[in-house]
Amino acid sequence: MNMEKGTFTVSEFAEYTGVSVRTLHYYDSKNILKPKRDNQSGHRIYDKEDLIQLHKIMTLKFLGLTLDNISEYMQQNTFGLSFIDTLHLQETKLRKDREQIDTALESIHRTIQLFEDEKEVNDAILVSLLSGMQNERKQQELTEGIIRSDIIEAMFPGEIEDKMTFEKEMMQFYKKVKQLYGRSADDFEVKEMLDAFYRGVLKAFKIDTLEELAEIYTVDFDSQEDTERINQYLYEMDRMFPTPLTEKEDKWLQKITEEYSDSLSNKKSEEN
Repeated sequence: MNMEKGTFTVSEFAEYTGVSVRTLHYYDSKNILKPKRDNQSGHRIYDKEDLIQLHKIMTLKFLGLTLDNISEYMQQNTFGLSFIDTLHLQETKLRKDREQIDTALESIHRTIQLFEDEKEVNDAILVSLLSGMQNERKQQELTEGIIRSDIIEAMFPGEIEDKMTFEKEMMQFYKKVKQLYGRSADDFEVKEMLDAFYRGVLKAFKIDTLEELAEIYTVDFDSQEDTERINQYLYEMDRMFPTPLTEKEDKWLQKITEEYSDSLSNKKSEEN
């Protein structure tokens, strides 16, 4: 640094400010921070005014503004209402970014726990569970007004431990479906799988019978308007939470589930 003139070469300025020479060259090329030039050598010469301008750049970067925004504000000596509007937009963006980061961090934690327990996870099952984690809030919003609020609260618990318990149970269920695919509804292990699944659902929803499970909806299935709404809801849920089952596995599961429900109904009728 030239102490008498208070100037820096580009390397001295980089060392003094902690900003790389390459970045300073880039700011110069983009007309964001243009230093003076030595008349004889043509080398860049930075002074105290450039130091203030660099701090201005770094402050705007810290606030998350793009280089285009920064370039615009570097031409201004004062900030007005337009800058406040920019800050409001940036605040909204950063809050959304923070929400996405928090969701990603929680999803990573939950996925690590799944792997530590299972050691190995089918890729389709993992993608399905991760999609569910990623879109939890959207799924909950879609469910509101279609399913009772107490059931929604059970479906989307706030505690991470409860979420992980549900995910482990779903993973075990899907693994079992793939393992037992093709067997009849009368098969002992198939019955055991469905018994365990429905016991888990009833426990999670805090209800006692499968009949109560049919009463968790708040819509009128005879209404065309509600039917269209339900179809749209199912479409969006399938889009955000893809099944890890193949088409054949899915059809088989639907078939044995229907037969399972019919057998329970027949059994209850016989008892009455």
